[in-house]
Amino acid sequence: MLAGCAGMLASALAAAQPAHWVNQYGQVGLMQTPTARSLGKGALGTGIGLFSPYRTVFMHVQPLDWIQGNIRYFDISNRDYSYVAGRPPDENPQSVSRRFTDKGVDLQIRLWKESRWLPAVSLGLMDIAGTGLLGSEYIVASRRYHDFDVHFGVGWGRLGSGDDIDNPFGMFADRFDERPAAGSGLGGQLEPQTYFRGATAFFGGIVWTPGGGPLSLFAEVEGNDYQSEPLDNPQDVDSRVNIGASYRLFDAIDIGVGWQRGNEFAAQVSMAGNLEYDAGPENVLQSMPAPVPAYPSMMRAPIDNPLDHAVVERIRRDMRRQGLRLHALDADADDSVLTAWYSQTLGHSIPQAAGRAARAVLRNAGVTYDRFVMVEMVGGTEAVRVTMPSEAFHRAAGGDWTAAEFAEFVRVLPTSARGYRGAAYRDLLRYPSLSTAFNPQFRSNIGGPDAFVVGQILARLSATVQLTPGWSVSGALGVNVADNIGNRLQQRFPSGLPPVRSNVGDYLREGKDFYLAQLETNYLFPIVSDVYGRVSAGIFEEMFGGVAGEVLYRPSGARWALGADVARVRQRDFEQRFGFQDYEVTTGHLTYYHELPWQDLRVVLSAGRYLAGDIGGTLDISREFASGVRFGVFATRTDASTEEFGEGSFDKGFYLSIPIGLFSPAGGRGEAEFLYRPLTRDGGQKVRAGRALYDALDLSTSRSVYQGSARDWLR
Repeated sequence: MLAGCAGMLASALAAAQPAHWVNQYGQVGLMQTPTARSLGKGALGTGIGLFSPYRTVFMHVQPLDWIQGNIRYFDISNRDYSYVAGRPPDENPQSVSRRFTDKGVDLQIRLWKESRWLPAVSLGLMDIAGTGLLGSEYIVASRRYHDFDVHFGVGWGRLGSGDDIDNPFGMFADRFDERPAAGSGLGGQLEPQTYFRGATAFFGGIVWTPGGGPLSLFAEVEGNDYQSEPLDNPQDVDSRVNIGASYRLFDAIDIGVGWQRGNEFAAQVSMAGNLEYDAGPENVLQSMPAPVPAYPSMMRAPIDNPLDHAVVERIRRDMRRQGLRLHALDADADDSVLTAWYSQTLGHSIPQAAGRAARAVLRNAGVTYDRFVMVEMVGGTEAVRVTMPSEAFHRAAGGDWTAAEFAEFVRVLPTSARGYRGAAYRDLLRYPSLSTAFNPQFRSNIGGPDAFVVGQILARLSATVQLTPGWSVSGALGVNVADNIGNRLQQRFPSGLPPVRSNVGDYLREGKDFYLAQLETNYLFPIVSDVYGRVSAGIFEEMFGGVAGEVLYRPSGARWALGADVARVRQRDFEQRFGFQDYEVTTGHLTYYHELPWQDLRVVLSAGRYLAGDIGGTLDISREFASGVRFGVFATRTDASTEEFGEGSFDKGFYLSIPIGLFSPAGGRGEAEFLYRPLTRDGGQKVRAGRALYDALDLSTSRSVYQGSARDWLR
């Protein structure tokens, strides 16, 4: 997953970054210490750090102005899995002769921004949801003076082990003087009873960036004395002062070296981009919008043709040249309205597709109709209807008005369950239609006791046949290109639940050379206005296949929707061909979706029965950035106990959904998803059963019409 995101950053996120960098743990900081700085809203970064005896691989993300997070894998070169729970090998029955690895999550919250008189101040928690081996809390301030950036903080936990002062919170309660041991044995839970307790130390540093250029020189003082390192692993320290340098390449890549603890060389490489900016290559291979005559000239010589077969055929050809497919046309002479139903392959912009459809109509039907209604179809159903005055669009497309002036006249209408059944010209799109794709894919298991990174690079071949407007058949094959799986992934993590996900190693190992990833059929259909239905069957994913159904109520113009889904699925054989195992289960959920009018946040709350038969709920919060990338976090609690669930205690993680158009100069629809779970366990697991209705219709909402750049209507 981290490798995939690194490639995405390299190809699509080359936007210039502020003169800040991440430290060897992935936090915005110097070498070992954090600062109160940030990479900016929408920042996404990844990298590696090397500082004996540790090696880290991290990902940094900042979804909002005031909060940033970090996920990290690390290993310890002089400790192996014999040191489980901090016990030396002779006291531990488990012995795995591989260096010890662990995962951690950090969180930093900005308390206030830097101002004329005050520094920026942030509060941070380090390693808050794992085993807590690097657990720390801190408050840090940062202040810039010309080319110098100065940082000063107070740390607790590992950052405070230097024990410079008595814990200032001790004046409120004696319990702050001692820090209880972290770790429940299962990990994965917040342990606030340990926060801001025990030894306290100062840390800080200064950074000099001459002339604001790519080179930065820095020095820092650590709060850690390295005598209380995890797994009974103290380090020699000649000095708590570290010195180093960092150089920025291409406004996106930082290379850093340093001298730490007075006796160790350290190095790191990180890469960052910003999802808030328009990212990715220009869609230079995308079809161009059809030209429209200037408004005054067309008014002097209007095209006043009735809607006949010849006009319809010209409109169909014009739409196809612009990346659209015309489904139907209808005209209402009494109300002077022309309605066009179409689907698009351009990308994520509803206004762009509607504007191009209006161009085709205007070029061939002229000013005969006072109003256009553009209806985008998804899976055979009306996804969104927009209406616009033909004169307003003509003035904008002809160069007489700006796009912003025109956008004020656009309105979203309720969709119709009838679709185009009563249209004068319908079924203009010929079926069946075939679309294919060839994409690389990276499957991995990171941070387990079998190996630090086990995975493979695959060639994924996929195809979809659209049999009717609402009925499709999709399939995907995975072919191995390279892997390091071998005889690894032997370690199993049994739980008190059926092994619905924890046997991922068996699937990776047995199906590594060639596997059938998907072979399913989906039928999407309108039930009544604003209510949609779906039935699906087949092999849904690498691990399960079966039958499924879904109903979604999404009121036109509303920010919320309500859905219900149910599936009867059976577990697939590990070879991932056509065979199935004996395990079978019925799973389903009731789901509420809400698009918040703040920071483009989406909240999804679902409750129901999961793959292992456990019952509970999932909270998913995500944000869509201007580039179309969506970042989200999720957590699931069920009636499975922490002992049944196993290490990790409950299911949680984050994901990135990245538009394919960011990679392709031709644009296009669809997403690539990177999903991260700290641990793959069996509790709280959903099945990916067919084409989810909310995702299929997500791009075609009133929010998609009104938000974004007004210039999309004319490009």
